[in-house]
Amino acid sequence: MKNVLFALFLFLSVPVFAATTPLDIKTADGSYALKPPTQIDVRVLAANTAESHTIPSGAKYVFFSSEACDFYARYSGTAAVPSGDVTDGTGSEVNPSVRYINGYTAISLISSTACTVTMMFTQNP
Repeated sequence: MKNVLFALFLFLSVPVFAATTPLDIKTADGSYALKPPTQIDVRVLAANTAESHTIPSGAKYVFFSSEACDFYARYSGTAAVPSGDVTDGTGSEVNPSVRYINGYTAISLISSTACTVTMMFTQNP
């Protein structure tokens, strides 16, 4: 009986999990891959100087990369390099990889060292 219930659970839950994966892209040949970005922007950050970057119109996703440096990002407000605890929800995230940014207008970036950050924007991955 346990095996039947478990199989039923798996059968019913697979469509739910598949439907909630926003970056699950199946190409025409059946492989999974991301499309090339529609826009690539680069910010060369000076140490401890926040920069605001306007999100391109229509962009829904951003893919970040950097050249072996830590950087912080914030999507509502100005990014900051933490010098102590931040417990009120206003912290900046370190080294984000991919973010869904629909509805945001700007990304604030900062690094404690000189740093180059690449942002690859796309509407549909």
